[in-house]
Amino acid sequence: MARDISRDDEFFNCEQEHELRYVSGLYAEHQRVYDFLKQKCANNQIKYSTHRQVYELIRKELGFPLPN
Repeated sequence: MARDISRDDEFFNCEQEHELRYVSGLYAEHQRVYDFLKQKCANNQIKYSTHRQVYELIRKELGFPLPN
């Protein structure tokens, strides 16, 4: 799946399962990213973060490059 760059500036919504699945689906290790996102949502660390900020956090903490 390719990244929808037009969504980079939109807020990531932890309340919507399709958001979690969309972002985790952009990475080869889907489940690891999904679990990471669930954890960050649970502790409100990515509340009010844009998609781009979420991708950067994934890069920083998990070491996965930004998806294409």
